[in-house]
Amino acid sequence: MKNIYLTALLAAANAQTPGTCKQDVLDAFNKCAAFVAPGNITPAALGILQSTAGHLSICYGDWPECNDLQKLGLSPAGDCTINTWKGQWTNVKTIVSPCQDPMPPRLAEKQFCTANKLILSEFYGQLYTDVIHNNDNEKFTYNQTAQTLTAKSNGQCLEVVPNPSPDYSFGTVKTSPCDLKNQYQKWAVDGNRVRSSGYCLKTDPFKRGSGVSAAPCDYGTPYISNEFFADCNSVTTNYVRIVSTRGKRISEYYSGLYFNDPANNFNELFTWDAGTQMFKSASSQQCLDSFLDS
Repeated sequence: MKNIYLTALLAAANAQTPGTCKQDVLDAFNKCAAFVAPGNITPAALGILQSTAGHLSICYGDWPECNDLQKLGLSPAGDCTINTWKGQWTNVKTIVSPCQDPMPPRLAEKQFCTANKLILSEFYGQLYTDVIHNNDNEKFTYNQTAQTLTAKSNGQCLEVVPNPSPDYSFGTVKTSPCDLKNQYQKWAVDGNRVRSSGYCLKTDPFKRGSGVSAAPCDYGTPYISNEFFADCNSVTTNYVRIVSTRGKRISEYYSGLYFNDPANNFNELFTWDAGTQMFKSASSQQCLDSFLDS
């Protein structure tokens, strides 16, 4: 997904007229890029500067090295292009954007729920999901510039711990003393996923007290999965199961419907819309349909 995003970004950049920026704009960009991505890694700097965390860091004044770029980029002088990769050119006006007024809070309290409303909780440095108890173990503070998630119950930051090779793509999650230089403590919260360094939080949402681990991100495909974690206030969907008199459950699989023994997964969950009188599958996000055989 990251490679696809970068390819699309560079393709868009390539459409720009090459090399139109004056020296003061080039100097401002190079100064800022060298600060956010040491080693003159321009594509990396571009991604950081165009991210929400990068934008807020500039606007909060955390990165004074980028002040000149912000000022020039928002002026007529910023309507020009710079070389950001081999033969790729990017308009400076697409790198920076105006600061909000008022600015959003740097720290935001978060509570994360699964699609079926189990809540993420901390207990003795470990993470698990359970029914909502409304206590401090369920509350986390997200620093939108440092990109850290701090557990209110113990004051420590969430950290991914990758497994040793060959299972490196999977890992565990714990809380540790906060370290702003630790990449495994930096989290992005978007798309109903909580992710760090390519890992996403994962749990068994059908088992109370299930531990939380780290797994390769599915990036929202399928939309409802064991990696689904969203702001609890946004999780308002109530699911139902369609059960036979013998206890079999209707289960969706690749748009087909089957009566199976209970499996406790999202394939068995549906929403019911009383207004339209329609059932919608949680796993496929499609509505149940019936038809007569020919």
